[in-house]
Amino acid sequence: MSKSKIKKLHFSKAFREAAEGPAIEDVPPPAELNGCGQKMHFATAFQEAFEGMAIEDVPQPAELNDCGQSSSNESLLKATIDGQECQLPFEVLEQSPAVVPHLDDTGISRLPFRCPAGGCGQMCSLLMFAMHISFDHADVMLENLWPSETNTVLIDPRVPVETSLPRCHKLYLVSGKVRGLGDGKHRDKLPFALMSSKFSLDGMERMILWVTGPDAGEDRRQRYTMEAGRNDHKRLLPYAVAFSGEIVPLHSSQDGEEVHRSGAGLVIPEQQLDFLADRWTKLLEVCIHFH
Repeated sequence: MSKSKIKKLHFSKAFREAAEGPAIEDVPPPAELNGCGQKMHFATAFQEAFEGMAIEDVPQPAELNDCGQSSSNESLLKATIDGQECQLPFEVLEQSPAVVPHLDDTGISRLPFRCPAGGCGQMCSLLMFAMHISFDHADVMLENLWPSETNTVLIDPRVPVETSLPRCHKLYLVSGKVRGLGDGKHRDKLPFALMSSKFSLDGMERMILWVTGPDAGEDRRQRYTMEAGRNDHKRLLPYAVAFSGEIVPLHSSQDGEEVHRSGAGLVIPEQQLDFLADRWTKLLEVCIHFH
């Protein structure tokens, strides 16, 4: 074999060995691995220091030690595990049961009163009021309602002051307020009537809306929120005017001016009413929400 061929073989062998590199065990570890190795040695020493210590001897974090003394943990769910009472990480929210009082315990007056609808004036009792409205005032709508529910009704504001007797637009039969009242489909439902009237004050017509119903006394008198606006899907605001307060008791006067003086209703001046009714071309939409 010629010398030139021998040199080429030696060169290719050397090139192959250089490419293959040294054995893995001969490769020195990088500096980063040496640093990690030192950290691993520290962790190993830390582990060896605690190997002979029992689990119960390991100090607990401060949060766990003070767990029994923290007032925030008094509401945690407690359970008995292996005969030992433990606090689980689930907060228990106290649920106050909604106890509906009996009619005898509410202080609601059972004395007869005059029907407030349209100057009817017929003497009614609390038990028969809903039945009287449904039979003798067929134009008045009856609506079953629960507290916190909202309900809307459309009212025509084009009623002159001269003929503006108190009008009843809807009778709400509200459940969940009392038990032991009546029977049948009106059982345990308190009646609340949506009323309206017009009166003149300082030479300007005004419309007033209010709710009348059973009176449980000043401290426990039913409260409600009333909102009114134009019945138009293109309106900018859902409702333009609002009132929130107490009802007018059924045994009180249902005269619009007297209700206005008591501050227990939503008063809308004529100019504002004309704007809400879009120059008397739209109906007034009223939304009621009992608290």
